[in-house]
Amino acid sequence: MPLLRWLTGGSDGAGEVMRASVTPLASIFGSGFLIIVPVLERTVGSLAVVAITGVCIFAWLVGAAIRHNVATVEAMAADDTLDHGTRSLEKWSDRVIVVAYVISVGLYVRIMAEYMVSFSGSDSELIQRVIACAAIALIVAIGLARGFDGLDRLDRLALAAVLTLVTVLGATFVLSDAGDLLGSGLDLPPVPGGGLIEMLLILGGILITVQGFETVRYLGEEFDRETRVRACRFSQLVATPIYIGFTAAATPLMGLGSGSGVDSDLLDITARVAPLLSLPLVGAAVLSQFSAATADTVAASGNLHTLYPRAAGGRRAYAVSGGVAIALAATVPTFTIIAVASRAFAAYYCLQCLIAVRTCDSVARRGGYAALAIVLLAITLLAEPAR
Repeated sequence: MPLLRWLTGGSDGAGEVMRASVTPLASIFGSGFLIIVPVLERTVGSLAVVAITGVCIFAWLVGAAIRHNVATVEAMAADDTLDHGTRSLEKWSDRVIVVAYVISVGLYVRIMAEYMVSFSGSDSELIQRVIACAAIALIVAIGLARGFDGLDRLDRLALAAVLTLVTVLGATFVLSDAGDLLGSGLDLPPVPGGGLIEMLLILGGILITVQGFETVRYLGEEFDRETRVRACRFSQLVATPIYIGFTAAATPLMGLGSGSGVDSDLLDITARVAPLLSLPLVGAAVLSQFSAATADTVAASGNLHTLYPRAAGGRRAYAVSGGVAIALAATVPTFTIIAVASRAFAAYYCLQCLIAVRTCDSVARRGGYAALAIVLLAITLLAEPAR
């Protein structure tokens, strides 16, 4: 198993790294699996593979800052050697990410509910909100009754099913592309008429689609620092080629520039290429969004428990984070949630990069983290939401 040992960072504790990777992988796939292809179609068209590759590389660099902070800053905090300014940045970043996670939980279950309701032929906003609230209530109930172990088991089952369905759907797209290539040739979609600045602003706004690798920061009660660093790296090494490969397979099948018209979601492409997979895709939608909501509930609750041990100690954190997410899912439109969540995650990553700047010994790395912080600040202030 040399590949597995390389991906997990070594043979020692590989199984524990795999277990720690469930939460970040569930969050990453839930963040972008359903929305990344249609968003890229409308934004960059035939340049979708280039765009998703750029987004994934940027996410990897941000992940490097997260891994530095897990390995170095947590150790300094434990030894009480963090300076006051860095400690304040840590507190603020922890507060920001709790808000981002709670918002994202509301977003995931709303997307899940929209797929379920639209596939049934209805467009009832009320039914969508009821389904979304019920899903969060179920997650909270499991968290209160079984804690992390119960939610982790749920995440593992959902993630396995999602990865299987992604593989089947991706293979179907590849076969369709191969048939077209051998026949009349691949017909790539046009690049939309928006300018470069507009494209970059929207790409900045889809940072949320690769969010999730940082969730390991808040699993400190379950896994040691080295395991979490390796799990963060492993989750990105697994997710990145899947995102890029899936986008490459889907790009020639986009409806942009054809008689089908621009696709509103992944279900449109699937219905054209492989109608029999439409129902499994809805199943994948439900599982991926539910799994991501579960993962971010775990991370938010772990952080709340650390920040406010009296008010949200123990399993009470699940009730606190879930209650706020239910309120959002019941009252706020989906695109508003996407806009706020994207900016919240960019703000959190910006703070984490600033923390890395203050605690890194390497001048080159410090300069790199500072550059990332500037870009993330621009995304926080200027990025257009995925739509």
